[in-house]
Amino acid sequence: MEKRKKPAIVKTTIREQVVEVLRKKIFSGEIKPGERIVEADVSEMLQVSRGPIREALRQIEEEGLITYEAHKGCVVRLLSHRDMQELYLIRSTLEGLAVKIYSARMSTAGINKLQKAVDDIAEAAEKKSLFDIVEADERFHDAMVEEAGCEKLYQMWKSLGGANAATYYTMNTEELMPYDYLAINHQYILDLLKKDAGVDKVVEAVSEHYMVVPETLYIKEQSQSN
Repeated sequence: MEKRKKPAIVKTTIREQVVEVLRKKIFSGEIKPGERIVEADVSEMLQVSRGPIREALRQIEEEGLITYEAHKGCVVRLLSHRDMQELYLIRSTLEGLAVKIYSARMSTAGINKLQKAVDDIAEAAEKKSLFDIVEADERFHDAMVEEAGCEKLYQMWKSLGGANAATYYTMNTEELMPYDYLAINHQYILDLLKKDAGVDKVVEAVSEHYMVVPETLYIKEQSQSN
């Protein structure tokens, strides 16, 4: 009789598990913008000591998902148009630099990573699953930067990942989230890379891809103030 293979066990730390739970609660709207995340409450809910909870909160604060406010503690962050504009200007500039390093000519492995991410974005967008959209989006852009093989550049870019997730959360309304276009917009960049369209076109596409988001939020903020 053939022996069954034992299922692979993915080992994660308690901190990583807590981070995962908090991210999902934020992305699902269970914890809303401006709402406090109380260390003691999370500890009781997850039956985990406060040490890993504190570490997890510190991590998602560094990622930009939450912020610390006087007299309130840790609260879920909601980005303003200016926050988003600054974030994406820096992020798109770093990503464009990565593209220049490898002259917009990606390896087959890199192209395959991008295509898988686009396919996953399309599937997640159809289900309107924000957590899966953010995860797939991050994989897409991660592969764009990782291809350059420049560790310091990659780490600088990676440090903005949580704020990118906060941007998606800020835009998470039927009015603002372009579910029907998320995969199309990413596929456009991928197609430019596939057909070797050149550095300038890819860098321009990456910049436009990022900056349309804060522009959309700006239009909404202006309409609400009038």
